[in-house]
Amino acid sequence: MKRWTIMLLCLLSVPFLCGIGTAAPGNKALEEKIVALEKQGWEAIKNKDWNGLSSLLTEDFVEVGEMGIRGKSAAMEDLKANLTLTEYSMEDAKVLELGKDAGLLTYRLLQKGSYKGENLPSKTNCSAAYVRRGGKWVNVSFQQTAAK
Repeated sequence: MKRWTIMLLCLLSVPFLCGIGTAAPGNKALEEKIVALEKQGWEAIKNKDWNGLSSLLTEDFVEVGEMGIRGKSAAMEDLKANLTLTEYSMEDAKVLELGKDAGLLTYRLLQKGSYKGENLPSKTNCSAAYVRRGGKWVNVSFQQTAAK
């Protein structure tokens, strides 16, 4: 009896163990979609395409960073006036699916540019929350912390 119980537990655990570290096809598609949108946002910033960036953010967007906690209007005004991004790249991007209409992107950002005349931190850790509203994926929150 004990031998059969152990064998049964081993057989039942195989599907779970095989799935560790791999994304379901739907999750991979979600990750690709959200990473592409985030890159689109960074391209908009680099090219100073403020309307393009704004279209990627929800009206109730919240940003958390050194400047504090602020909404879309305050963040957009500040970026327009003070940010110049010349280069960027994203590393170690991962998406955590929070539900069928929400995902959390985390990644390391390597960047060059300036903010209020000072050099940007070359490495930062970022998170961005995306939601699907009206069939469109949009950014509802962004957080960035300088990395060491």
